[in-house]
Amino acid sequence: MDYLQAKKFLDTLPDWEIGRPATGPVEHYLPRTRALLRRMGDPQKNFCSIIVGGTNGKGTVASLISALLSTNGKTGLYTSPHLHTQRERIQVDAQLQSKDDWAEAVTCFYDCTRGFEEEGLGSFSKFEALTVLSTLIFSSAEVDFAVFEVGLGGRYDATNSWDHEFSVLTSISVDHTDVLGKDVLSIAEEKLQIVRPKSVLFTTDSHHVGVAERVFEYCSSNKVAVYVTETEAVRYKTGNDGTDSFEFIPYTIRVKPGENRPTTFVINARLALAASSYLLGDDLDLERAERTISGHRWPGRFETIAQNGNPLIVLDGAHNPAAAAGLAKDLSALSPVWTFVFGVSGSHDSAGILESLMPLVGRMIITSSAHPKACLPEMIADKVLSNIETVVEPSCFRALDIATDGNLPVCITGSLSLVARAREHFQLGHEPEGITEEVAFESIECVEAACRELGLVYESASANGNILRVNYGNKAMYFLRNRHPFNDYSNARIVEDKGYQYELFCAADLPVPFSIQVFNPYAAARFHRYKTHEDISDILNDVESQIRYPLLIKKPRGSISEGVYVERNRNAATRRLENLFKGSGFLDNTLLVQSYVEGVEYRIVASEHELLLAYEKSSDETTGANVNLNPLHHATGRAIKVTNERLLLKMTALTHRISSVIRLGFYAVDVIFNAEGFHVLEVNPNPFCFFYNRSNGRDDFVLIYKQLLSNYMMQK
Repeated sequence: MDYLQAKKFLDTLPDWEIGRPATGPVEHYLPRTRALLRRMGDPQKNFCSIIVGGTNGKGTVASLISALLSTNGKTGLYTSPHLHTQRERIQVDAQLQSKDDWAEAVTCFYDCTRGFEEEGLGSFSKFEALTVLSTLIFSSAEVDFAVFEVGLGGRYDATNSWDHEFSVLTSISVDHTDVLGKDVLSIAEEKLQIVRPKSVLFTTDSHHVGVAERVFEYCSSNKVAVYVTETEAVRYKTGNDGTDSFEFIPYTIRVKPGENRPTTFVINARLALAASSYLLGDDLDLERAERTISGHRWPGRFETIAQNGNPLIVLDGAHNPAAAAGLAKDLSALSPVWTFVFGVSGSHDSAGILESLMPLVGRMIITSSAHPKACLPEMIADKVLSNIETVVEPSCFRALDIATDGNLPVCITGSLSLVARAREHFQLGHEPEGITEEVAFESIECVEAACRELGLVYESASANGNILRVNYGNKAMYFLRNRHPFNDYSNARIVEDKGYQYELFCAADLPVPFSIQVFNPYAAARFHRYKTHEDISDILNDVESQIRYPLLIKKPRGSISEGVYVERNRNAATRRLENLFKGSGFLDNTLLVQSYVEGVEYRIVASEHELLLAYEKSSDETTGANVNLNPLHHATGRAIKVTNERLLLKMTALTHRISSVIRLGFYAVDVIFNAEGFHVLEVNPNPFCFFYNRSNGRDDFVLIYKQLLSNYMMQK
């Protein structure tokens, strides 16, 4: 499998998080995960593991334990849910797996689990697959320690399928009542099941009184040693015979709140410190541990953004009333009044969360993250007090723009899915996973704005809003997301294929990187007339006689930079070609092997021979295993408009040459510029405007669409 195939395999599995749970009784969950682990060779036995459960703060505690343990060995961390890419869930020494390594691990998992239904335990879920996959990755990486965050509850959670070195329990409150129980004691009972008899538990003193009593009662009856993190010291219950005998262990490091930290951070940090100290003992480097704690940040949890003198922005995934109450307390210390951008999953207590936040609300903007389980904004709005200024905006990106157009500080909360979209909107550090729907819809937004300025009538022509119809007299034009009606159909289809582009541009002596088209040697016999080489070795012998490493291997059709690979030696190129060809469909039988060109990357936006706009694709990120080749797809990507007249003249001349080869009404040209001049990477007949607009606003592309509509629709 390549990365996209691996992702598709995981995404087709039953998934509770998006409302597609596994079938069968819950009693099968743990036996099923154990059966999966056996098929993988029980990789969980190859390292020391710690399980972290609770309601609020588990991600912070798990990530902090992992960071502290990594000061004395290689450490794995398994958490959920993810914000931007599912690879965030499985990290080794705080690093994501490369897409290739991820695909290789998923392929191994897939091969080992064929015919699993014969076990008689039903089909496994995505969470079970990811849990087992994490143990495989950690074992392969030879980690010393691995920290596993419980996904939901504890009793039947996949992470509870084996015995861990010890358990950690954060504060417990009411959440997921449809699954775990209606009251806090019932929920506590589910979460306590991660604690094995005669084992060790680390927990906090911030539990509800009834929960604390039940924790001690459960541990006493199961002979579990309990360490409770209190303000000044760790209280250790030494008597497992029902007696209350305690010792107090002072903290080795004084944990401080720090600037713009939530109150709960100190509580969670003490818990992580106590657990790590227990495991490492004198091997814990106190100086490094102190630096680790003071510098630790967990994305989406009281994450702050200061915008050049503009009001403060806080992102926090508080998704239950207890978390919201803690958030409100911390926000009140910064400002008495806030603008909130709020959206929740349908399974969460929106009324309870809003009740906690209401005393601080100056303005409430209700929205949706577009997550499959997200609650419709209209269903939330009536729970806001009538005297509060309330805006209902289904698009979370428009909601964020509205929220930040004011003087009040802004808090985005309610769900981690909404927080993830906000992190992308504000270009906070993350690795993007493809593109969001908003990227494609940005083009329609610009067309609509252009129509309003021109006085043209437009309307949605499909139930899902993907098609926009623009009317002028008896004429109608249709826009399909970022696809437009200004190109001739045949010409657009031709340039959608990078192989045909290369042939046309070579024949016209345009400056393109040297490329070799190769056809799948494993393809069915009926494609024999297209085959270019006998086997992959033959392909690479030919390539190496004409192209030096590093080189590019490209799929022929657009894939948002996901189908472009840099390979630096023959072994890597062999693996890539085998992977792509063995997993190919009809349209993927052809690949381009191309010389790698270094320089500054630009995009030219044009209509026929006219240059409309040009910009540099810039990023602060360097190239690497996890970095997309397109700088604009990086978290720090930005589009810098070209204003240099000499450069624009050269780009205009290049546009004239391209338009003399093939006529297109609206297109973009991606080029590399270096000491040798321009190198045309490819022509895109359906350019996105999202990435440019993110850096520069919509005005330029609205103007472009006005010009195109005038030229192609309104001219007689």
